[in-house]
Amino acid sequence: MKRLFILLLAAVIAVAASAQTRSERLAEYVYYFASDSLKGRAAGSADAAKARDYIVERYKECGLKPLSAGSYLVPFKRDGKQFTDVVAVIEGNSLKDEYIVLGAHYDHLGVKKGEIYPGADDNASGSAAIIEIARELSQHRSELQRSVIIAAFDAEEIGLYGSSYLAEYLDAMFGLDKVKLMMSVDMVGRYSTGGLTLEGIATIRNGKAIASDAAGKNAIKLKTKNFETSVMTATDTDAFARKGVPTLAVSTGLHPQYHKPTDKPDLVDYEGLDKVSGYLADFALEAATDESFQASGRIARKHMDKARVFEVGITGSIGNALIAFPKADITTNGRMDYTAGITTRLNFSNFGLQVDALWESATSRFPSLEPIFGSAQDYTQRSVTVPAYFLLRSSESDSGAFVGFGGYYSYVYSHTFSKSDPGWAVNPHQGGLAANFGIKAANLMLEWSFRWQLNDLFPGAQTARIHPATYLKLSWMF
Repeated sequence: MKRLFILLLAAVIAVAASAQTRSERLAEYVYYFASDSLKGRAAGSADAAKARDYIVERYKECGLKPLSAGSYLVPFKRDGKQFTDVVAVIEGNSLKDEYIVLGAHYDHLGVKKGEIYPGADDNASGSAAIIEIARELSQHRSELQRSVIIAAFDAEEIGLYGSSYLAEYLDAMFGLDKVKLMMSVDMVGRYSTGGLTLEGIATIRNGKAIASDAAGKNAIKLKTKNFETSVMTATDTDAFARKGVPTLAVSTGLHPQYHKPTDKPDLVDYEGLDKVSGYLADFALEAATDESFQASGRIARKHMDKARVFEVGITGSIGNALIAFPKADITTNGRMDYTAGITTRLNFSNFGLQVDALWESATSRFPSLEPIFGSAQDYTQRSVTVPAYFLLRSSESDSGAFVGFGGYYSYVYSHTFSKSDPGWAVNPHQGGLAANFGIKAANLMLEWSFRWQLNDLFPGAQTARIHPATYLKLSWMF
């Protein structure tokens, strides 16, 4: 009798769930995850455990199987603290030993200074979406060739710990080469403000075509980016992408309520969240059913474990150059200098070679001393400058610190004096020592460079050298 009652209750719940629209179910999930009773779902907390238990019930409701025999829960420890991912699987057919992974983190920031950070968009919206995506995919079990793993990650907000652990877990279980796509669904509750963005589409062969076809079917406003490029942010794709798995970071973008107590469920666009969920379900279905779906072999710069051997980028800098007159014991006042051009690099393990080709405009003010010029005036020279550095790199990866030593050559093609030309010849061929140090994060490179001229600026007239010249340089590497 008790078993019959449980079966009847499950049937009633299933009927009730099916009577709701997907948009209504999504709203129900988000309002629960972002409710005051869950107090912001801080990673590893009892409040996050409530969200975790809720996800387990929804997985059961959708008919999903646990990835690990007997339990949806995949516990792990980090820094002595216990966390838990919630992981289910929908088994495929002919290619069931290959996998598509759909993930969203369910933790948020908890309570700070007495205020709850509900995290309705971040990431109650994503947690809700993957439940409904799983529901949709489970209704197409017979069509699925590959298996689909549905993962709710813990501890994203404190270091991407949940997704990092699952990547290790899956690698040990069957090897990440079996994972043909990983999608991180993170902040998808503001569709009406800018549409949906997929970052990483170039990691999939014919990815743009697949994305466009699904967008047409769902009439969704879609933006695609070839790769994740932001060096200031990371999402749950990271650990998978670094192992060569094709990844998509899925989002409707940042907003003023991000990581604030005002990220509340009444601000979520539920019709938009419904469209996003439907679109992602269709995209995942395509990836799980198309036997030709595969990686492109390309990977985002920010996810590379080793830097490419050759790099090129655009660069610009600001700085100043002082002119020293050693016989008169005078050093000029520098003015703002500018450079623009290209920078190239060759990388070999922890060493490298950097060569720049720069257009440069340098200005310095001479003091008001009669033996030199009379009244104060500016001297400006424009040149093509080529610094070259031998580099020591802190890491073999695409990101890290570096320091370099070398030299430079400048060809001065024009010069001017702001008041009266003293008639001094200007050396068109200038050069000397150069040094730099800085930090590189994927495509972005911030660098301080220094130069010391060794030959005379005004040969045959005054002994003068540009010494030192200091520049703050920003480069974007392709």
